[in-house]
Amino acid sequence: MKTFAHASLLVLVLLSLPLFAAPPAAVFSAPSAPVTRIVLYPGSALVERAARVKAGAESLEITGLPANFDATSVRVEADGGIEIGELVWRDSARSGPLNAEEARLEATVRKLSDRLKAMDVERKAAERELKYLEALASPGQASAVEASGNPARALEVIRQGSLQAERRILEAETQKRDLEKELKAANEDLARIRPNVDSVRTLSVRLRAKNDGEVRLSYLFADAGWRPAYRALLDSGRGTLRLELAAQIAQRSGEDWSRVRLSLSTSSPRRSASGPQPYPWNVNLLDDARRNKAFAADAAAAMPAGMSRSQMRATQGPLFEVEVEQSEYATEYAIPGTVSLPADGRKVAVSLGGLDIPVKLELEIVPRLEKAAYLVARGELPDGVWPAGEMRLYRNGAFIGATNWNANQNGRKVLLLPFGRDDLIQVAHQPGEDQQGKSGFVGQYAERRITDTYDVTNWHRRAVDIVVLESSPVGRNDAVEIERRFTPAVSEEDWRGQKGVVAWKHTLDAGQDASFTADYRIRWPKDRQIIGLP
Repeated sequence: MKTFAHASLLVLVLLSLPLFAAPPAAVFSAPSAPVTRIVLYPGSALVERAARVKAGAESLEITGLPANFDATSVRVEADGGIEIGELVWRDSARSGPLNAEEARLEATVRKLSDRLKAMDVERKAAERELKYLEALASPGQASAVEASGNPARALEVIRQGSLQAERRILEAETQKRDLEKELKAANEDLARIRPNVDSVRTLSVRLRAKNDGEVRLSYLFADAGWRPAYRALLDSGRGTLRLELAAQIAQRSGEDWSRVRLSLSTSSPRRSASGPQPYPWNVNLLDDARRNKAFAADAAAAMPAGMSRSQMRATQGPLFEVEVEQSEYATEYAIPGTVSLPADGRKVAVSLGGLDIPVKLELEIVPRLEKAAYLVARGELPDGVWPAGEMRLYRNGAFIGATNWNANQNGRKVLLLPFGRDDLIQVAHQPGEDQQGKSGFVGQYAERRITDTYDVTNWHRRAVDIVVLESSPVGRNDAVEIERRFTPAVSEEDWRGQKGVVAWKHTLDAGQDASFTADYRIRWPKDRQIIGLP
């Protein structure tokens, strides 16, 4: 019995010992010159940092910078009394986290991994104890149980020990499954937010400080930007439109931008400040024998050195209460207060304000394509640069839909927005008799006559302005003759610059209806086949 008791006591003592020491806390040290100001462009960012220096200082070293910005774009400025000398930078492989969230997730992953190892050790220890107890209860060890002086008591201790060991194995397996799920989720979160930055950069600035002051460092970073988002809220009763501008901002620098001053600019800084230059365009005639050899030489002479055909064809472009400062070339929005922007590319929305614009409402109808009327608001767009973006449309408080809005699409300073179907406008299409025949001297020409009448009824309790649009046929060959008659006469030819599209503009009083007729006579040589007719 002494042997059995001593062994059980040894097992219990070993299981009560701590398996692992607590994991060390993750260490995250911010750069010695924190980010103070950001100017976001549609596909890049200007990052500004600031560091304090004491009088008499001869150098400044800024450490811990992500090495993913353009080092040639670095600019250093300082307060009065501080002279700036040369700037030297060096890169080294990074071994620690760049931001607080990465450090937190790394610590979580490390802690969960250690707990999983502890569960494995716990399970193996319980399995060893169970194996030992099974050996004590085996037929070959019966004399040891009998020698204890109380066989029944010894067997009960073995049974209880076996139950406890089995429970510990089961608990270890259950906790291990839960920990594996947590570890998988933590690893996925870490992979999502971990910056694609393998190196950190140290900048050394030589200076001469006659007094205390601030040194400011700025550079361009590519993997950041902003995208506009608009909301148009129409009050059809008052004839006003509330245009609200917001922005989605994001960055993947590798470090969090915490409590920084933020501005959004519509300009796009580029490495090249000049446009493309003309090059000689050589045209030559070659005989078949020389063509293959000389073509490459002539093609090379026709292009500037170092430029491929794809480069020639490609156009340069960027990579993604408010004060508005407008210049001749761009608009800049200064966000009040400070903004924090995480480093994982997460999109953050900021409001840029709004303005009220008086608009004229019209109902556009294209009866040949659809017997329906759609409300359109037209107004004058205020001065400034309005970058293209998504526009969410609301009519009298109800969400209508969204569209991609480009302010330059409909002409300079013209605001033109659709606001959905108007079901109180009834549209009917009455096609006339489609006549075909022959004309001219002994029937040299084929002829066709097409007539359509459109009826529009206003069931509103007020007058509305309608624009009925018709795509009339346009001849693309001198042999095709087209006669057009419109009743009443159309108000506009080549509507919005579209050849052949005509518009009837009319005001319909409440309960009133109106009819519009298009009559076409088309002639062409009978021995020729015509295309484009229904």
